[in-house]
Amino acid sequence: MDCYSFDRIISDYIDANLNVKLRQEANEHISVCPRCKEKLSDLKSILSELSSLPCRETRPDFESRLMDRINQTKEQKESRFIRVFQDYSRPISVIAAVMLLVATSIFVYTSVVIPNSPGSIPSAEIRSVEPKKSMTMPATTAANVRSTLVSTTNESNHPDTNKVETPNYNKQIMMVNE
Repeated sequence: MDCYSFDRIISDYIDANLNVKLRQEANEHISVCPRCKEKLSDLKSILSELSSLPCRETRPDFESRLMDRINQTKEQKESRFIRVFQDYSRPISVIAAVMLLVATSIFVYTSVVIPNSPGSIPSAEIRSVEPKKSMTMPATTAANVRSTLVSTTNESNHPDTNKVETPNYNKQIMMVNE
């Protein structure tokens, strides 16, 4: 047994409420530990002095009144907490909701919306642009291609089911990163 364990059972040791095994361990500890031995003798002397004091008479209802006061104090402490919680529950809830909304907004703003900041995701937009001159086909080449296509379809007796349309280069759609 150590000093901590003896401190936990010292009241039961004095009152002789220990089983044989624990009492024997406590006796062994007292025999080797001067601090616990002194503590035990101090407690025994205090108890003997208290028992020598005259008994004071109390009213017959003293114990019930004391227990009622203890219970009232407990109820007052509990009811004070409940009253405060009931009075301020709505403002506390509103403040918590606003804080959550602000935190979410800040997170979204810092991770998506802030442009040109280091470490941010580059934003992109779709723009319509006029075609460049290098992308347009000369008129003579376009006419030659069309006439070749018409002549090949006229020579064939079978209808062409794999019709290829020429792309419209008048308006190009491009993805532009900023």
